[in-house]
Amino acid sequence: MVFEFLYSVNSTNIHYLKEWVELNIIAIILGIFGAIGAIIFAKMIYYSKYFFETIFQRGFFESLSIILIPAIGGLIVGPVIYKYCQESKGHGIPEVMYAINAKGSIIRKRVALFKTIVSSITIGSGGSAGREGPIAQIGAAIGSAFGQFFHFDERKTRILVVSGLSSGLSAAFNTPLGGAIFGFELILADFSPLSAIPIALASVISVSFSRAVLGQEAMIHAIPFVFNPAEVPFYMLLGVITGLASYVFIRIFYIIEDGFEGLKIPFYIKPAVGGLFTGLIGFSFVQYGVLGGGFEGINAALSGRIGLSLLLLLFIAKMLATSFTLGSGASGGLFSPSLYLGSMIGGAMGLIFTRIAPNTINYPEAYALIGMGAFFASVAKVPLTCIVMIPEMTSDYSIMPAIILSVIVSYGVSIIFLGRSSIDTIKLDKKLSIVKSFSKELNEVKAKDIMSKEIISMKPEMPLKKFWDYVKEYKKLGFPVIKDGELIGVISNSKVKNIDPEKIPFLKIMDVMSPPYYVYPYDNVPKILSIMGERNCGRVLVFEPNSKEIIGIITKSDILKAYRIAKNIGNDEDKFKISEGFEKEVSNVSHKIYDKMKRTK
Repeated sequence: MVFEFLYSVNSTNIHYLKEWVELNIIAIILGIFGAIGAIIFAKMIYYSKYFFETIFQRGFFESLSIILIPAIGGLIVGPVIYKYCQESKGHGIPEVMYAINAKGSIIRKRVALFKTIVSSITIGSGGSAGREGPIAQIGAAIGSAFGQFFHFDERKTRILVVSGLSSGLSAAFNTPLGGAIFGFELILADFSPLSAIPIALASVISVSFSRAVLGQEAMIHAIPFVFNPAEVPFYMLLGVITGLASYVFIRIFYIIEDGFEGLKIPFYIKPAVGGLFTGLIGFSFVQYGVLGGGFEGINAALSGRIGLSLLLLLFIAKMLATSFTLGSGASGGLFSPSLYLGSMIGGAMGLIFTRIAPNTINYPEAYALIGMGAFFASVAKVPLTCIVMIPEMTSDYSIMPAIILSVIVSYGVSIIFLGRSSIDTIKLDKKLSIVKSFSKELNEVKAKDIMSKEIISMKPEMPLKKFWDYVKEYKKLGFPVIKDGELIGVISNSKVKNIDPEKIPFLKIMDVMSPPYYVYPYDNVPKILSIMGERNCGRVLVFEPNSKEIIGIITKSDILKAYRIAKNIGNDEDKFKISEGFEKEVSNVSHKIYDKMKRTK
């Protein structure tokens, strides 16, 4: 009986348990790193702000310096981003989503360092941005670094990336549950215990550690709230208004960002131009948080200290200031500005509702708090996060029913205008939209048009350590394996690099090769991509239909040729010569092309 029981505990279960425990241990470490990152980042913002105010806000020119300081900050961060780490521009979350969806969850290690530097300078100099997006990206970069260090596969690395992201966001807002749900809802559509528990654990550890250093005081100070069933129609009407307002904000944000992208000046100058516009807009509203993260303005709206006209004016000012700051290429988050905008539009609607139904509306200031959740739910398409996080930020869960009603309506309104897209995924979709525009033309491009006729093969009995010699000599990342003129497999860099280096001297090519996949010369690019996507392979062989002879090979980077041919750029070989970095980028992205094409059919 005992032996039967032991036998039933098979190796698969042991492996799953080991994997689960391993991820949880790393998640605890990530939680600590996420908290440390949040603490360091908060201190850097403080000292950055102190530096700019001390150096530049002096004497007669103090008022003028308020306009110029964001531009000076832009002059500093622009060259740093351009020269050292272009992933650190923008609001952080789209870059993490892009890494997860197109780059195997691989984020360069330098991103954490440079995102901390440039974002703290942007916010400290008065740029209209928040610290939550950067902290989330910093945490994600740390999670990716752990995944790369331990040579984890893409699935496990993705879990660590989201764990790092959630831990950073949780520490920034002091909201362990909200930070974890944000990771699930926006980044990772997988609620299995293997992924859910490490993410939640990292968030809890991060908040526990950060509270010990930064304190437990809530960032947002709201008045006590009592749910009034008679106000349900107004809660829902607020959802309609915030849904419409969020659409306006997203449209204006991308109009300004697209305008900066088309501006014929060097990239590293654009953040300074955006900073100048931000300073001009926020010059008259310094005490209301149009410059910087804006929590002083949020708390003023929640306490009822701002009138109706000023609330609407601050909404417009913050919307433009944020768009100019981040649209110009500076670095910062959209979370805090979105909460600011929601509080302003919500506070304004609360005052309007009071005039319409003075005997029904008990606390018009509460609509500023409800508006925060409803607005951000529409902007980022994270309704569940907002329902949980806003009460968690204020330590008052009595407002949750009102937030649920407004969030549901607001989310529905945003779907009407934007579908499933959010302010983050619009930017992500832009990077992959080339597939949709070329889908028709790609049908006309055949395998024979893009294949490489130079075929370098390896023999199955060759020592595996010779693979790297082939890579260095022939500048390729994979080779067909041929025995006695017959194709029996393929060997690729992605397969070999995940093998324990100590085992490589004892292995042969045949021990690790993968099954071969092939197409025919007149198969079109969509079919080639479907094979690459469904079989998760990086290269296919081209067979002559009659003789079954190998006449060519197609790799992911060869898809670039199909794009050029489809756009009638020509097929001159010189036009296909690309840099090593760009070739790697195409290789990383192309395995997602097939899924994108299926969604556009």
